[in-house]
Amino acid sequence: MTPEPGPAAPVPPRTVTVSFEAGGTGPAPLTWSQQYYLAETDAARPHGRSLAITRLYPLRPGVREEQTTAALRALTERYETLRTRVTRTTPPTQQAHHQGSLEVTVHEIAASAGTAPPTPHDIRATADAVLADIARRPFDVAEEWPLRAALVVVGGRPRFLALAFSHVAVDAYALLPVSAFLVERCALADPVARTAPGSGAEGPQPRELAEAEASGAGDRAARRALLHAERVLRRMPATPVGAGRPGTGERFRFLRRRSAALDLAVGALAARTGESPAAVLAAAVLALDAADTGERYAAVQLISANRLRPETANAVVPCSQPVLCCADTEGASFPELVRRTAAASLRAYAAGPCPPAALAELRAAVERERGVRLDGVATLNYRPRATALPIRETDVDELRRAAADAETEWVDSAMLWQSAHYLSADVDGSGVRLLLQIDTDVRSPGWAERRLADLEALLCAAAADPAADRMPVGHG
Repeated sequence: MTPEPGPAAPVPPRTVTVSFEAGGTGPAPLTWSQQYYLAETDAARPHGRSLAITRLYPLRPGVREEQTTAALRALTERYETLRTRVTRTTPPTQQAHHQGSLEVTVHEIAASAGTAPPTPHDIRATADAVLADIARRPFDVAEEWPLRAALVVVGGRPRFLALAFSHVAVDAYALLPVSAFLVERCALADPVARTAPGSGAEGPQPRELAEAEASGAGDRAARRALLHAERVLRRMPATPVGAGRPGTGERFRFLRRRSAALDLAVGALAARTGESPAAVLAAAVLALDAADTGERYAAVQLISANRLRPETANAVVPCSQPVLCCADTEGASFPELVRRTAAASLRAYAAGPCPPAALAELRAAVERERGVRLDGVATLNYRPRATALPIRETDVDELRRAAADAETEWVDSAMLWQSAHYLSADVDGSGVRLLLQIDTDVRSPGWAERRLADLEALLCAAAADPAADRMPVGHG
């Protein structure tokens, strides 16, 4: 009797040690962006969240295990931040190491005798599980390398390379040169990045960026950023009293939303206004904020990836921080608010980042002066992916037909941010994927569900109505 096909047989994982040796050792201050991510990482750790940035690289046919581990060795030797640990001094610093070793876990998939070989779906599911496993545990940035690696092997052939990075070492843009480096040696592609620059030109190391921030030019940049932040802090609405129910369950919740109608609406409004989908989403956040507070000015915290200077384009170190963006909603239709938001976003990005401690001191000073709290502003993290969202007009009939194609679900997340509500938008050619994090000590789960529904309803109404440019949605 012929045995029925069965699942792949589990094989105990083994460990391969990848030793590295390179120059560029020594202590250095943390950059402003690293200071920000260290604080966020430390705040997330007690809640079991890692803030790991992950990549799952499909490997080229014919690539051997030795080639893949050699690529990891060269990657670690090339980029100083991947062999750097945080030193818990006051203030914290970082130490680049001359040599060390990276432990790579190898997961082999093999079919049992008489069973069918693993399918591509089986292999990918295993690789996804391996990636989730290495990213789950919070990084100890003082005791371990900011990079974890695992290989998924089928029949002796490496199929996937799973990497998890500490956010103190990289942000998403920092993985562009990392991806380019790996694609040159073993990987097929980075499945997430929009572009991957050539890895020939190296960016500055973290210690070089920290030195630049400590210079006279860095001091002037910080002053400019703080001046912009002060203007926003003096105008933005006070943090409302929370509507959460402390102690009634898990404190941080994550609501995911995907909607074909939302995709159409964002694309249509971007086409109509000539602004980006990012500006459209930010304007919707601001409009809802203004409706909540009844005040003229609305604020949102945007994530600024400071990669505009040529010298930071290929830097493998985080160069991103939140920046405050404030727009005047008075008398604005929604399309006009999109245009105002785009201009306000450019001002926020141009002002740039600053030392997080200095910003916290400024916020506290303005809070004392105004007699209010100012820590509840919404955060929008707009993350463009490998392809672009379609930008085109739509109509009410198309929006109505698309309305049924939607999903909303409560999920878990490795990310956890110090924000009462933090909206991430992953955007590519297939649409917009929203993930709303709420702190239930401040906002209830019901509020989160209503907020995403209101966001979509606002965007769809504006996209469907040809008279939207004449209808004010904001204060006044």
